[in-house]
Amino acid sequence: MTTSGIAALIATILVGGAVGAASVVGLVNSQTGASGESPANVEQPVVDYGTQS
Repeated sequence: MTTSGIAALIATILVGGAVGAASVVGLVNSQTGASGESPANVEQPVVDYGTQS
């Protein structure tokens, strides 16, 4: 493997790791954010089974 090939491999690993880390951090923040931003409320769960017509 040439020097440029090794550099490209290392760059690819670093970019992939950065993208993966950013995705995980964004997901965790969206799930554990402030109550207005979080999709669920543990203290007052809302279960919507639909409506009767």
